[in-house]
Amino acid sequence: MQKKMEESLKLITPGIMFEEMGINYIGPVDGHNLKQLISIFQKAKKLGQPVIIHAQTIKGKGYDIAEGKEEKWHGVGPFDLNDGSSYKKSSEKSATQIYTESLLHLAKENEKIVGATAAMPSGTGLSELLEIYPNRFWDVAIAEQHAVTSMSALAKEGFKPFCTIYSTFLQRGYDQVIHDTCLMDLPVVFALDRAGIVGEDGETHQGVFDISFLRAIPNMTLFAPRDEKSFHQAMAFASKYEHPCSLRYPRGSFIKTDLTQSNEFKLGTSQLLSSNDSDILFIGYGNGVGRAYETSKLLKEDVSILDLRFVKPLDKEMLRDMAKKHKKWFIFSDSSKMGGVGSAILEFLAQDKIRDIELESFEYEDAFITHGNTKLVEESLGILPRQLARKVEELL
Repeated sequence: MQKKMEESLKLITPGIMFEEMGINYIGPVDGHNLKQLISIFQKAKKLGQPVIIHAQTIKGKGYDIAEGKEEKWHGVGPFDLNDGSSYKKSSEKSATQIYTESLLHLAKENEKIVGATAAMPSGTGLSELLEIYPNRFWDVAIAEQHAVTSMSALAKEGFKPFCTIYSTFLQRGYDQVIHDTCLMDLPVVFALDRAGIVGEDGETHQGVFDISFLRAIPNMTLFAPRDEKSFHQAMAFASKYEHPCSLRYPRGSFIKTDLTQSNEFKLGTSQLLSSNDSDILFIGYGNGVGRAYETSKLLKEDVSILDLRFVKPLDKEMLRDMAKKHKKWFIFSDSSKMGGVGSAILEFLAQDKIRDIELESFEYEDAFITHGNTKLVEESLGILPRQLARKVEELL
């Protein structure tokens, strides 16, 4: 018995796993002791063999306000050193705040609603729900795969899960989305925060690929709100939908418009927001609707604007009707061009043998998007409204 206990203790000793594999292990060491770290790195370099150095640090070390469990210090913009308050104040409600309000309302109404996030409770707006409903919402740490699988298991047992993950991080759970959720057609809602350009979050966080990689999966439904009201409507639809689905929304606020108010969300239906006799149709998806609207205001010609709402399934009846009235289509969506919204519509046009439509997509080109201020990044991509208006005029 004593021997078994000793063996089990050895398994949780730092480094024992690596040593059992024949890999040198040094640590744990003080990651804030620069002199010691340099000495250790120099010794490790001379070994001429693989070596793991385990350095322990405290996030925010040396700045008391940032030490501890305050997740908001994971990534920050300019702030006051004296009290830690942010210099950037926004009067606009963020999409994440709207998500929190909507999910909290739905959770109060339906005790079957549960949810998970992966180490980003405040970033995804789930902090409040974790506090209020600790037995229904979980932070599974940096384990998106587990978030997807555990929510799928709960869906199998009759719960209604909201799996709340940054767009870019759902890539980690792609296998589980396919095999554990969609293969069994389980009603998990994937709420994808930070879809589109994320600014100072960095190039690894750009929410670019979710439409492209989710659209290919059978049983998956994709839709997106364009403002606060449509977000609440999209959430209401998602809460009752009995199949896998995903809705995406941006970091920060939605782009404001003066367009027609949003209608109730119904599966595979779009909403025509403005209509005229122009040959030009702007098709917006999610926050792309606001970008389409701002671009339209800079043009001399009138345009019709369609809020696509669902990229899978598409509103084919509406698109057929639009094809009779408008021949020049422009796509606005904060997503990758390859496999994105424009691709979905081109596939539809080809299948329906509609050959007289000229389509141009303003989605992101086939390249990784760099780190930087959101507006500067958008300008480098040529997707600011003034840049898009110029492109439209050149293409007419």
